Amino acid sequence: MLILVRLVGMIAVAMGIVFLLSPKRMRQWMVFCEKGVRPYIMGTLRILVGIVFLLAAPQSRVVWVIVTIGILAFLGGITIFIIGLERFKSMLRWWHGRPLLFLRLIALLAIGFGMLILYSV
Repeated sequence: MLILVRLVGMIAVAMGIVFLLSPKRMRQWMVFCEKGVRPYIMGTLRILVGIVFLLAAPQSRVVWVIVTIGILAFLGGITIFIIGLERFKSMLRWWHGRPLLFLRLIALLAIGFGMLILYSV
C-alpha cells in the first residue's frame, strides 16, 4: 500500500511541475476531465485513492497526514457524485477561467502536497 501512496505523491509532484511550467496544460487537463462521464471516473479514482491512503496510514511515518489526505480524497470523490455532473463541470469551467498566475500557484500547492505525501510515507 505504501508503494501506491508514494506513487500518488510522485504523480502529484510531477503534475505540479508540468502545470507550473505550462499552466495552459492545466487548462487542457480541465477541458479533458469535463467531457462525458470522466468526472465520475475522477470521483471513483479519488474514492479509491482515499481508501488506499486510509489502509496505508498505519504503516506510514506521519499517520495523521496520510489519514487526513485519505479522508479528504474520499470525501472529494463522494462530493463529485453528490453535486452531479453539470455542477461539477461548471466548477471546472470556473477554475479554467482563472488567470495563469493563479493556476501556477495551484501547481505550487500540488508540488507541496506531493512532497508532504512523500515525506509522510
